[in-house]
Amino acid sequence: MNTRQITLAWAPLVALSLAACGGDDNANTASPTGGAASPDAAPPTGGVPATTLPDAAPPAGGAAPPVGGAAPPAAGVGRCVYTNPFGQTPECKDYLGAAWTLETATSDCAAVLPGTAGEFAAGEACAFDNEIGRCEVAEPAERAYRLVMAGAAGNCALARTGCETFARGVFTPSGACADTPPGPTPPSGPPQAGVFIQPYESCSPPLEGEAPGTSANGEVCTFNAISACTEPGRRFEDYASCDVVLSQRPYYPVPPRAVAPANDPRLNDPAYMAEMAWVTEQAGACGCTCCHSQRASKAGASVWSIDESPLWLDHLSNGGLALLAGLADSSVLGAYPAEQNHGFARVDTGLPTTDPERMQRFLLAEWMRRGLTPEDAAQIPPFGGPIYAQRVFEPEACAGSQGVDAQGIVKWGNGAARYVYILAAGSENPGVPPNLDLPEGTIWRLDVPSNGSAVASGVRYGEAPVGTTQRFPAEGAPAALVSGETYYLYVLADIGLPLTRCLFVAP
Repeated sequence: MNTRQITLAWAPLVALSLAACGGDDNANTASPTGGAASPDAAPPTGGVPATTLPDAAPPAGGAAPPVGGAAPPAAGVGRCVYTNPFGQTPECKDYLGAAWTLETATSDCAAVLPGTAGEFAAGEACAFDNEIGRCEVAEPAERAYRLVMAGAAGNCALARTGCETFARGVFTPSGACADTPPGPTPPSGPPQAGVFIQPYESCSPPLEGEAPGTSANGEVCTFNAISACTEPGRRFEDYASCDVVLSQRPYYPVPPRAVAPANDPRLNDPAYMAEMAWVTEQAGACGCTCCHSQRASKAGASVWSIDESPLWLDHLSNGGLALLAGLADSSVLGAYPAEQNHGFARVDTGLPTTDPERMQRFLLAEWMRRGLTPEDAAQIPPFGGPIYAQRVFEPEACAGSQGVDAQGIVKWGNGAARYVYILAAGSENPGVPPNLDLPEGTIWRLDVPSNGSAVASGVRYGEAPVGTTQRFPAEGAPAALVSGETYYLYVLADIGLPLTRCLFVAP
């Protein structure tokens, strides 16, 4: 599997491709665009909606004629046409490297995305009438491939960022994107589709028939975040917005991979079913339910559903169970402290809970029931995929004029930004909210709200242009940069989408 292939239509938050609550054996390596993946690999769970292109339709009858009548590029072994399940847009992959054979390319295309099979054609090359760009990924050379994207101009900047930042390819715009400058520039107004909405707390009266809440005036207060939970015994979607949560994780519906039989003996075990009911209640109180509940999800649950079967743990792969049980590290996905999250903690277990010992005991028993061992758990790598790779990223010296110049101008090159950091050298890389996006060593952070226009390179250090907010320091000017000292410039097109990460020396 090529772990560098990333869904370009999913670019707004591709780095957050794994849910805070569950995954799959292949969740760290499954490639959302054009990558070979296990047929039973679980897709990302939880989600940022990809930029939707309502006028884009999958190509019928194979490849469409090339744009502008130009001859398609030389074909490799063949091409794979498929519909991206996140944006419901057509995409295509050309298999170009010498190591690709008809057998391996056909196999790759059969599971080009988790839950998605493409249409393979030997000896043909990708081409769409409404092509917007091509991403050439040349390394490793023997597995080189080309991704061809179709759609409208609204996807241009995201396609470029996905290609250059994550696939590490060379992006060539075409069609509607040929004259579009790089970088997302969403208009002002309501939050834009595909833009990360920062968590916030909302309060409301309890539902009719429910007990008063624990907040002022008997209200129920809940953070709108994938890692948040409402009060125990209530349902998250009744007191927080799943629309906000879905801006923070990619999502699309996938039926459960396995369902327990109707005569399963566990159904006749009162003690087991009582514990299972408690686990279900705990999960229902948390943001996971936005993607893992038929009741709360927009179009159906993804991979596992807490209200589709009383034995819904059977929906989970071994990797997903390891995440929930805390056998695999998922800390990169973020968490609230229990005291801010109605007592729900996500430290010892991946599934937030008010009783970590009880939760882990039950989930570990399920692990052993499957015949798995601690040694099996030790083989599971940390969850997070690209976002984990960002956590362990080691910056190098900035290139060219990148950094902060003598006039205090912050320069990062191409691409419009929603988050700009200046950090002390040696600081941790910024991660996801609520607890990883303001690492120790942050000197200055500039934010663009979800309804604002991203800013181009050239802002002035310590100043917030109109439509932006200085997140850190909360008040006053940031510390002056010291001439000759090394600092870390970290710029994001959006949460999880780095544009520039490099070290510079203050002039």
